[in-house]
Amino acid sequence: MSIIFLGKLCDAQEKQFINPDSLPPLSKNYTQAVKVKGGSTIFIAGQASVNAKKELIGKGDFEAQVTRTLENLRTVLSASKATPADLVKINIYVVDLNSDKLMILRDHLKDFVGPNPPVSTLLGVQALFNKDALIEIEGIAVVH
Repeated sequence: MSIIFLGKLCDAQEKQFINPDSLPPLSKNYTQAVKVKGGSTIFIAGQASVNAKKELIGKGDFEAQVTRTLENLRTVLSASKATPADLVKINIYVVDLNSDKLMILRDHLKDFVGPNPPVSTLLGVQALFNKDALIEIEGIAVVH
């Protein structure tokens, strides 16, 4: 089993990114498990491409919606005194998931989460909360 140990993030918190050798390596942007010792857990509701007036941003433009959704996720993390690096789990919901959308999403997530991505689940769905919404991302972060 390969374990990448990041060491202490602060006095009482440690994270291990676990990718067992017996499972196929899916990509550099994928982690099988994250083990966290210490810290506080933050559960983040699904974020989408909306502004403060509840208006959908990027109607019909998947990349624009990914960008705004990640900005909103970063805002919630910041308000919780966390960063994308503190994410340990994300669930991503994409309407009409296809290979083009997957590549756009991977490119943006790679930059967003950095070299040690959180555990993630990607689901293709029929619809979200708004008929024009194309993506929603929820997460779990751990901070000290």
